[in-house]
Amino acid sequence: MHVFSKPSRRDLMTLLAGFAVSPLAAATQAHLNDVARYLAGLPVDDSSPLAPLTNEPGWRSHAQQLNAAWSRLETNQLSKIRAWSSEHVTTANETLLYMFSGPDYLYARAFYPKARTYVLAGLEPPGAVPNLLNMTAATRQRGLENLRQSMKTLLAATFFVTADMQKELNGQGFLGALPVFLVFLARSGMEIRGLDYLRMTDDGIAETVAAPPSIRPSGLKITFYDREAATERALYFFSVDLVDASLHAGFVKFLRSQGPSDTLFKSASYLVHSANFSKIRNLLLERSRRIIQDDTGVRLDDYDKNEWRLRPFGRYSTPIPIFKDMYQPSMARFFAEQKAEPLSFHLGYGSGSSNILLATRR
Repeated sequence: MHVFSKPSRRDLMTLLAGFAVSPLAAATQAHLNDVARYLAGLPVDDSSPLAPLTNEPGWRSHAQQLNAAWSRLETNQLSKIRAWSSEHVTTANETLLYMFSGPDYLYARAFYPKARTYVLAGLEPPGAVPNLLNMTAATRQRGLENLRQSMKTLLAATFFVTADMQKELNGQGFLGALPVFLVFLARSGMEIRGLDYLRMTDDGIAETVAAPPSIRPSGLKITFYDREAATERALYFFSVDLVDASLHAGFVKFLRSQGPSDTLFKSASYLVHSANFSKIRNLLLERSRRIIQDDTGVRLDDYDKNEWRLRPFGRYSTPIPIFKDMYQPSMARFFAEQKAEPLSFHLGYGSGSSNILLATRR
């Protein structure tokens, strides 16, 4: 792994000229941070080659729409989750494991702002840095429109629709999860310091490669600086199939190498309820010291009450119709008997009640 140093202007232009051949070549610290801010609808450095692009009507409209969406998200969701976490998650481990996440850095950080390393995984391809300078204004505008559309459900309803996101980011040079991560990091006030594309070996080593491999599991590592905490952090994302029959042994070894961790489950399609996802479920139960989840995470009956202290929040109710068979009578009884504390924010698929189960290892 490495962090790129700031190049000279001549070196930067040489890198940009070759970017169509090597997407990572343009990912120097200064330029990558400006790309993140451009995609996020935030001003870039006046000396950046991207500065003139922020005068285009398409970018200005993009910035206005993201500003409005972000204001609503911060007021209605993120600030309330941070307050809840500050009250109920008083200690934290170095690493957060967030499987079935897609590029959802936002909620990972809101629930676990003190993590030094975030490890996320989903079916989305890692993607690449958009080559903004080699696009026409019309192509950039379409790319920004698709980017907003890909984030629409998360910004409004707390979850990604993987198929929709892949459809929206399947062209116009805005590919995969990386552009979304860059938006979320920039909007969270982070300074991008490095980017590595990764290939997972059978031994559980995340090797740096020139560009994302075409086979799973491939991934990326974004190194960034948290100005508020004056701390450098790392975000890993792996494109990996977590079903038992496809779960890569090297990825399992990588997760084990992270040491004791915290875990987040949110809008996980109830996959770990299934016997087909028992390996990843059991691994997370084994490695985690704390789990924050909605009812799409580990079933209540799969927690050993002698090992875990369980605390309910919100109101548990019947899942939305598509997941109606995932209703847990034992969960309903538990929330009623334990007099679950209220939640001030929404979580999950439905527009009605939300629930959180906070599980802490005894």
